[in-house]
Amino acid sequence: MKTLIAYAGRNGSTQKMAERIAGQIGSEAELVNLLKQPAPEMTEYDNVILGGSILAGVVPKPLQKFIKQQKETLLSKRVHIFLCCLMEEQIDQYFSRNFPEPLYSHAEHKVWLGGELVLEDHNLIVRKMLKKITGTSEDIHSLSWAAADQLAAAAAAPTKE
Repeated sequence: MKTLIAYAGRNGSTQKMAERIAGQIGSEAELVNLLKQPAPEMTEYDNVILGGSILAGVVPKPLQKFIKQQKETLLSKRVHIFLCCLMEEQIDQYFSRNFPEPLYSHAEHKVWLGGELVLEDHNLIVRKMLKKITGTSEDIHSLSWAAADQLAAAAAAPTKE
């Protein structure tokens, strides 16, 4: 069963998690960074994992565009979705806002994989804002490698038919 992992993230956390999932699935997984690569032809995939980071409540535009363009095709595939962000308490809102019905309901798994905040990745003004918002002047690393492994195992498992 061939698996497409199509993702878009801004600061590297989403890519780390997509690579982890692909590594767990193995040779049947193909990674596509929608920020850097064109969307692939969907016919060769049985399984699709969609992933994105959250900034101001939304996933990056290339992922939004991919979902909109492939909506009907995605509904004919096994779909799993993941998000990377620091705001776990808002994760249900982020999933429902960024993955429209009926795709949201169709997805077999909706998984929050944590997030990271590396202050040096941002300019001085943004760093100051982030320090005020988070209440810390330290980097935050809260990626859930175990959740990524569980998502990979679930996606790679045979369908229950």
